[in-house]
Amino acid sequence: MEWYIFALLAPAFWALNNIFIKFLITNKFKTYFPLIFAVIFCDIIFAGAVLVFGAVTFSYPYSLLAMAAGLMPLIAFWFYSKALLTEEISRIVTLFQLIPIFVVLLSVVFLNEILGIQRYIGISLIVIASLLISYKKAGNKPFSGIIKFMIPFGIIIAAYTIADKTLLIYLDYWTVFFWNILGTFVGALFMMTMPKPRNEITKTISTIGRKALLATFLGESLYVLGTICSLIALSLTQASLASPIFGLQPFYVFFYTIVISLFLPQILKEEISREILLLKASAVTLMFIGTWLTV
Repeated sequence: MEWYIFALLAPAFWALNNIFIKFLITNKFKTYFPLIFAVIFCDIIFAGAVLVFGAVTFSYPYSLLAMAAGLMPLIAFWFYSKALLTEEISRIVTLFQLIPIFVVLLSVVFLNEILGIQRYIGISLIVIASLLISYKKAGNKPFSGIIKFMIPFGIIIAAYTIADKTLLIYLDYWTVFFWNILGTFVGALFMMTMPKPRNEITKTISTIGRKALLATFLGESLYVLGTICSLIALSLTQASLASPIFGLQPFYVFFYTIVISLFLPQILKEEISREILLLKASAVTLMFIGTWLTV
């Protein structure tokens, strides 16, 4: 059951990070390259702390493979940022539920992880409930144009989850975390060799101000905490079992956005009508039934 606690904490931290990132990219950074560079710069600070105080090891070829896996979030974040610039965060996070579906499919193929029927039912309930939690109809299309960004995002993050789960067979979670971040950092340095990203990064970073950079650091601290919790959970249980619990992220986002909309509407505003609250409360009930079935 220890894995379950860490699996619950991971999406709680990630959901807070979602709020920070939505605010920052919409109001401060405006584009992908400056924000991802600032985020990765924060990550490398945490990776350095793990290197100094942790027990990071190098194991060929697994450390290099972990670096390669670290490039996946860098690519996935591009699709995520495109969605953030066009839609509300609650609607975007809804489509995170594509990730456990892809994880289950990939884990069967690459990890030979087969779950019992009860757990597959639980996974299905979590996916359905998460879709209900942030559903908002836009004309005749329930997810508008963000689906074209969130499908590749979900596939890449699912592949990243499977890759890290495989690497945890050979490396401890601190080591996987360090080499993942180092790989992402190398990818960010490569971006700086291209004129357009370099110009966007240098121009934006120099003008956004210290408060925005501090908010970026705080937001990324939450992401790092969530990632560490997820790696611990993955090291203790199957990827196809932990991933649906990570899928509780929309529930946390729903809760956070309600609180922020009530008390800090200038930062984030979500629709909180009685009808929507009742719908989402029902979805929360389904979520917890689903998580109970997966344990």
